[in-house]
Amino acid sequence: MTYTRQQKFDKFQRDVLDQLTKTNALLEKVVALLVSDQLLQECVSPDGEARTAVECAEIIQESYCAGLCLAEELNEKNREFAYQKSEFFVDSDDEDEDEDDDEDEDDNDAGSPPSFQMSF
Repeated sequence: MTYTRQQKFDKFQRDVLDQLTKTNALLEKVVALLVSDQLLQECVSPDGEARTAVECAEIIQESYCAGLCLAEELNEKNREFAYQKSEFFVDSDDEDEDEDDDEDEDDNDAGSPPSFQMSF
């Protein structure tokens, strides 16, 4: 049986979608385990006293927001570094620089970490 180019591409898309679905399910389990671990760690204060569910939730929410802030700060530092590098480390080959700029326009977010959306 010979597949046409379109059939091969459709099969490839289905395979990729199936793999992404499996990966997302595994990532959801990892996230659930991490949150459960943090809940277990935060349910007892450093003094050894039990905390209420509301206190634990507030601590985890603050931790999540702090993580988002750190991720955004890291993105900002990466952008500043890229700017400084482009300003202060000028190569003598202007042609190479023009080619790099053309590639950067095609891949705007290729090297940056993913951005997170905050929702509760």
